[in-house]
Amino acid sequence: MVRNFAERLASRDNDVTVITGEPNTGKTVAEEINKVEVIRIPTYAPREAYHVPKDRQTISRVLKEHFDILHTHSIHAAISLLPLRINESTRPSWKVVMTMHFSTPGYTFLRRLIWRLAWRRYVAGCLKCVDLIDATSPLEASIISEYFPGAKQRMVTIPMGIDEDVSNRGWKGRNSDYLFYSGRLEKYKRIGLAVEAVSCLIKRGYPLRLVVTGSGPYERGIIRRARKMLGEAADGLVVVDPPRPRREYLELLSNARATINLSAAENFNLFLAEACMIGVPIIATREAAAFCPELANVKVLDPNHVAEEILKVLSDPDTSGPKCGLKTWEQAVEELENTYRSMLNAEGQRLRVL
Repeated sequence: MVRNFAERLASRDNDVTVITGEPNTGKTVAEEINKVEVIRIPTYAPREAYHVPKDRQTISRVLKEHFDILHTHSIHAAISLLPLRINESTRPSWKVVMTMHFSTPGYTFLRRLIWRLAWRRYVAGCLKCVDLIDATSPLEASIISEYFPGAKQRMVTIPMGIDEDVSNRGWKGRNSDYLFYSGRLEKYKRIGLAVEAVSCLIKRGYPLRLVVTGSGPYERGIIRRARKMLGEAADGLVVVDPPRPRREYLELLSNARATINLSAAENFNLFLAEACMIGVPIIATREAAAFCPELANVKVLDPNHVAEEILKVLSDPDTSGPKCGLKTWEQAVEELENTYRSMLNAEGQRLRVL
């Protein structure tokens, strides 16, 4: 998301700088990529979380420069919240925008405990100096309002965009034999439930496979679940592959019989949004379809119930459902830029964005 916004804002004749955390480097590195100045700060990221910056001096130095807009992403990373703390003490003249990427207090017991004991209060303190909060979906906006009631009056909803290479594709999988999931392989994504539901149908004689592409800590859990359900036949019926190159991914997506995502928490799931844009049928929970909850058709988290919902979609695939106002990235960035200009009262002015 950040890359799409940054590069497209820069292509619209704005000056854009990105500070990002990099846990796999030992020193700060600055480079220019597609007209965007990118500064990679080494971070400490236990279990790929929190991203505590090791080089605060560089961040402080950059924040002393002049910017029109400071736009920070994610309340789950210390490096994203640090500029707000610095901003609170120095009180510069720029406007502050935050995209929280908030769908849950935490996916594990430890993270939920940290949230309850300290992190929620820390985030609330950071929000005091934020001028505008950007929610990426109506569902995220409602979750933010629940946890941070004071944010509601400063919130707009600007959904993420869809890559333009999706718009010229159509659904080709009406006679296909596989359901498709693509994304991070985490337990909260409930891919195990999808495996169980598909296994129920396979045992009932339906010629169906589940194809999963992605990476993450739950990869082995998916394979174990499949083998427990299907025995030796699992390896051909539940396929787990690494992330595919973009062209291969789009081919898998457009040729799938249907897509499935039963996740417990999402802000704006690009995989399902792209499926919706192409016209591929969707099997999803309300959280997974956060960008358009009316698309959700899984309301009971039980393998047999999910299997029945799959059968409904396979027997009567309705690809004419609501498009939910999905936009391309170019349209989404134009809306964001117009929001910046409205905040600054700077029509036609070249913007400097951090």
